Amino acid sequence: MNKYNVAVSRLKLIGLFLLLAMTTYGQNTKTEAKEVFYKKPKLVVGIVVDQMRYDYLVRFYDKYGADGFKRLLAGGFNYTNANYDYIPTYTACGHACVFTGTGPASNGIIGNEWYDRYSKKSMYCVSDSTVNPLGTTSISGKMSPKNLFTSTIGDELKLASNFRSKVIGVALKDRGSILPAGSGADAAYWHDPYSNNMISSTYYMKELPKWVDNFNKRKVADSLVSKPWTTLLPIEKYTESSPDNTPYEGLFDGEKKPVFPHNLPLLKDSNPELIRSVPMGNTLTTMFAEQILVNEKMGKGNETDLLAISYTSTDYVGHMYGINAIELEDTYLRLDKEIAELLNFLDSHVGKEDYLLFLTADHAAVNNPVFSMDHDLKGDMIETRPIIDSLKKYLNTSFGQGDYILNTNSQNIYLNRELIEKKNINLRDVQEKCVRFVSGFEGVATAISASDLMTGTKRSGIYSLMQNGFNLKRSSDVMIQLQPGWISWSSKTGTTHGSAYRYDTHVPLVFYGKNVIQGRTHGQVSVSDIAPTVCTFLNIEFPSGSSGKPLEEVLR
Repeated sequence: MNKYNVAVSRLKLIGLFLLLAMTTYGQNTKTEAKEVFYKKPKLVVGIVVDQMRYDYLVRFYDKYGADGFKRLLAGGFNYTNANYDYIPTYTACGHACVFTGTGPASNGIIGNEWYDRYSKKSMYCVSDSTVNPLGTTSISGKMSPKNLFTSTIGDELKLASNFRSKVIGVALKDRGSILPAGSGADAAYWHDPYSNNMISSTYYMKELPKWVDNFNKRKVADSLVSKPWTTLLPIEKYTESSPDNTPYEGLFDGEKKPVFPHNLPLLKDSNPELIRSVPMGNTLTTMFAEQILVNEKMGKGNETDLLAISYTSTDYVGHMYGINAIELEDTYLRLDKEIAELLNFLDSHVGKEDYLLFLTADHAAVNNPVFSMDHDLKGDMIETRPIIDSLKKYLNTSFGQGDYILNTNSQNIYLNRELIEKKNINLRDVQEKCVRFVSGFEGVATAISASDLMTGTKRSGIYSLMQNGFNLKRSSDVMIQLQPGWISWSSKTGTTHGSAYRYDTHVPLVFYGKNVIQGRTHGQVSVSDIAPTVCTFLNIEFPSGSSGKPLEEVLR
């Protein structure tokens, strides 16, 4: 072979190698491009525990079983410092924030209820007079997500799948089911205390599915309160709690002492919301959630489905007994078993490697103020009515006679803007006088006017949370924040929530399941980050008003 033929052969060989290399590179590049995206889970389960403080994970840890909270913490990613970045920290606001990725300033859910300036009456967060109840004849069924301004994770999942994904919410509270599910949900179900049924509304469907009717006919809620509530463990084992009988605990109607056992069969008739107020309400929620999964074949199709579950009874127990009662501890030990039951069910129904789950809370709770004072800690109770009465007299003295205050609720003051305009008084002047006046009362930490919040100046500290909770169309003229440990509460028993302080804003946040790495971080994150993180896992757009960011630590 001459030199020319040898050279040609070498060139052909080199060309062949280059072609193979380019082909391999192209294939690898395509493979790498595909691996940028997460493999979609068959099912997303979002769990919100109503009124769960982060420290409940730690305080009761040694008594939890291996298959509930411990399984999530051992196999998932734990954010130990997740907080809400707005006030008020109420149920409706928290559930909306988790699934919209933003606070009241954008999603419009500024409280469980608020004064509506346009209709001149109080507005409940999910009330809707245009729909009809299903499963009941009571007003409990006239509910929908019409007051929610922005989209949710489920709404974006619907859009991404061309509406083939199923999205359903379930809770005992209507707002705990409706707001997480979003505007485009296939269904939302909640409990009606009048019929003791799981119900819905015509916003979602024309009639209840047959399987829901069958579930209601079984009278599950009645059967769950057919036995007394006794402690899960011997009562002397509840060393993380106060003694069984303390002055800080409330009573069911018909009880004389707040002690175990609680005779539920005898209390049922005089306490229509009994199933919500005991840990068996969480059992009802789990049972119904499993029926949803089976009968709606969630996680069985080609698209990712989403089930939003809210455990309500923890909030009722907390409000009645406070955060240090044996009843509260027993409720969480029982909830741990519900979480274990749900996880085991998901393993068999969907598959251990085919679902993504997160668990958080809509808010936390404060120590009972009387308990705090008895233990030389900061806290007290304040009555807002005398403050408002004094404010009315002050405004009359300052601006002349008139009804300047239209409505007050949850430390919010709505002014009579029509009267103020008619009198040719500067609205900002009235707001600022209100701020200065109420700020002088003992127990009030600060107040701020709507005019100040509308300037666009970025706030810090408590004022930042007030700003993030301010919605131009719905919020009041004056927002008040109490001192740490202080609450506006008619009863001296139990507890409440709603403030800007860590005891109300600090909640659990755990991701678990498909594509989730195991680990934890102590860096502060916002609950608003949950929705964009889940959407990143799903490779879909963030909710329309989302202000959070994907949490990179949990993302592979």
